Amino acid sequence: MKTNRSLFLFLSSFVVLLLLTPAVQAQKMTRITGKVIDVRTHEPLPFANVVFKGKNIGVVTDFKGEYHIDTQWASDSLQSSYMGYNSQTRVVKSGQNQTINFGLRPNNITLKEVVIKAKRIRYRNKNNPAVALIKKVIENKNLNRKENLNYYEFDKYEKDEFDLNNITEKYKQKKAFKKFQFIFNYVDTADINGKPFLPVFLKEIRSKVYYRKTPKSKKEYLLGTKMTGFHEYIDNQGVSYMIDNLYQDIDLYDNTILLMTNPFTSPISDFAPSIYKFRIIDTLDVNGYNCFKLAFQPRNKQDFAFGGNLYITNDGRYALVKADMRVSKDINLNFVNDMEIIQEYSFINNKTWMLTTDKLVVDFNLGEKGIGMFGRKSVYYDNFIFNKIIPDSLYSGLEREIKTLGFNERDSLFWKKNRLVDITEQEKNIYTMVDNVQNVPAFKRTMDVVMLLVAGYWNFNKIDVGPVSTFYSFNDVEGFRLRLGGMTSDKFSKKFKLSGFGIYGFKDKQFKYSGMATLSLNNKPLADNPKHYISAQYQYETNFPGMDVEFINEDNFLLSFKRGVADKILYNRMFNIKHYRDWKNGFSTTLILRNIEQKPGGTLYFNYQDGHSDQSITSSEITAAIRFAPNEKFYQGINFKTPIFTNQPIMQLSYTQGIKGIFGSDYSYSKLKFNVFKRFYLGPLGFTDTEIEAGKIFGKVPFLLLNLPRANQTYSYQLRSYNMMNFLEFASDEYVSLFVDHHFNGFILNKIPLLKKLKWRSVVSFKGLYGGITDRNNPEITSGLMKFPTDINGNPTTFSLEEKPYVEASVGIGNIFKFFRVDLVRRLTYLDHPDAPEYGIRVRFKFDF
Repeated sequence: MKTNRSLFLFLSSFVVLLLLTPAVQAQKMTRITGKVIDVRTHEPLPFANVVFKGKNIGVVTDFKGEYHIDTQWASDSLQSSYMGYNSQTRVVKSGQNQTINFGLRPNNITLKEVVIKAKRIRYRNKNNPAVALIKKVIENKNLNRKENLNYYEFDKYEKDEFDLNNITEKYKQKKAFKKFQFIFNYVDTADINGKPFLPVFLKEIRSKVYYRKTPKSKKEYLLGTKMTGFHEYIDNQGVSYMIDNLYQDIDLYDNTILLMTNPFTSPISDFAPSIYKFRIIDTLDVNGYNCFKLAFQPRNKQDFAFGGNLYITNDGRYALVKADMRVSKDINLNFVNDMEIIQEYSFINNKTWMLTTDKLVVDFNLGEKGIGMFGRKSVYYDNFIFNKIIPDSLYSGLEREIKTLGFNERDSLFWKKNRLVDITEQEKNIYTMVDNVQNVPAFKRTMDVVMLLVAGYWNFNKIDVGPVSTFYSFNDVEGFRLRLGGMTSDKFSKKFKLSGFGIYGFKDKQFKYSGMATLSLNNKPLADNPKHYISAQYQYETNFPGMDVEFINEDNFLLSFKRGVADKILYNRMFNIKHYRDWKNGFSTTLILRNIEQKPGGTLYFNYQDGHSDQSITSSEITAAIRFAPNEKFYQGINFKTPIFTNQPIMQLSYTQGIKGIFGSDYSYSKLKFNVFKRFYLGPLGFTDTEIEAGKIFGKVPFLLLNLPRANQTYSYQLRSYNMMNFLEFASDEYVSLFVDHHFNGFILNKIPLLKKLKWRSVVSFKGLYGGITDRNNPEITSGLMKFPTDINGNPTTFSLEEKPYVEASVGIGNIFKFFRVDLVRRLTYLDHPDAPEYGIRVRFKFDF
């Protein structure tokens, strides 16, 4: 959820530029549907062009000859054209819904008109020359892709840009813009759909790429980066990573293309003939090469697939020379009105085909009307060198991206010398314009409101107060909880931070509090990466045993609503010192020294078999952890560093040693835990997140120091918790768990009539936990141990896993109203436990494309 908030905050930063006043009335939407046919045979004409005259706004028809256009920027006439046919123009009624059909006449037929009724031919792969052609392309992929070379290297220059669009003349005249009309001097018109746009963000990257076939290694050395940004409000480095995640390099020779955080099927993937329909349009000259023009469209318009044209060499090699692609208007993709991809290849050094130009334009919009945003990515490649052997040291390490010294501090002379193409005057002025806008008081006030709504903090110069969602919460033991928290802002110090909170419970009538100090140890701001810091914290606070909510504060008001009985709580008085460091090659280490005194609350008691009770237990421990996440990227939020998941594995190993007699500690024990997470992309079937964890505890300890599985009694669906398990229901000293979460991305629901219009996405999950408790930690076998908790009637409420695993599974619908996921969760085992639910409905908020 934190990643979603971060992305929303980033996009909001730009929208704020034009939301400083109440919204103006948008221009009326013109909606046109229709069909293009051969006027003689009445056969549909697929891939016919339908364009507004005088505008860069248009579409192509599908295999049924049908089309539809929605735009605010229509002209008064619409023209349809098709190769070998005379074009035709129709009058358009601007701002209205209408149907306009075209009947095109072949331009090479002079016979008298004859009415012909042709039998409609159903599209088939068998005996289809277009399918035979694409199969030849697939067969020759390994020959034509650059990875067939032993070595290659080239220069790379990338520009990423965001532009606000749908800017009307009426909007420019609003009083709020009176003092900075200069920003509108940079308004231009988009080629993709004719919308006026204003550039507001620009990122430039200059790099050198090296590839070695055996052993396989690819490195990109960043020589320079330059980026505009709203430095006071968002993490620019994290924004850079998010842009990379949204616009990953597109390699059509791969089966799956990751774009807008979703896996798209390439039109030349191994299974393209089952995903796309193909049609040979013509043979023509492209950049001096005789090529087939092969048109394609997805069989299901809502699938993550493209439509457009491939230009393929007619020389027996069947290599890509050019590709221009878009997405269907009906695609199950959120907040995207349009998308265009253009790639051009050149035959370099008489060796192989190399991508030389790669352009992507995305038209973002939360709705059909009002202010939207263009996202652009332009990449240029040049100075290719093949099969030149270079020292192995250049390929050392696991990082794919290596930052050279001073890469983010390059001067204007560097950029003037190293850009592969010049930037426009409009792009040059983006840097100055954004800096000037940030000094406008109205912008600062609005961004403060955005930070409050999205991040939950309100800035008071050197102090940020929040998060707002935790000001009020409640539970059965403490009653109403009022909480006030805050931390120092970057205006106080970027390398040293103080944070804390105070809480009062109106039922238990107790104050709780926390204070923490964090110091950077690498002379860099705490928000920058790689990180190296030390922190010290003292805290007196409560928690439900087994409740562990990732990236969400447990005081969140919505998490106060819980099912069943939740009246066992712990009052923890804790002091800990934490040292964290990021190393090279994806490794990071954590060292924690912690002392904690735990007191029971509510109906929780520390009772023993002989009848006596403890008022508290104290433990002191040292935890050392190592984490391996190769090529990981993440967004640094205000409180959390949130990973941006790719197909790379993430592994963690931790060891904890409890030391008896240190600061009043009562126990000596050892804990070992290993965790691995991996995302698998399965082409059109979506993707699967898999997580496996195993743990073992050595020593004799009370149940509170055993493994207490992450349980969830709230109505929020938690990805890494057992949503049908009660707090403190199970305890074990050895275990292994498996979480599987598969997202079909609409693969199933896109094919069901009526439902496909809702653009829902199906999800299935499985969660299992297997383990047990050894005799030395089982109070029913070993004397002197603390008894497992019971309810008020003395019935046991905490159990071991016995001989069978705990299992729950769910089926869910995601993308409801574009923001929500709802799961029906079923618990499959241990249904005889008290208050054990068999079924439950859980909801999760998720911002995603």
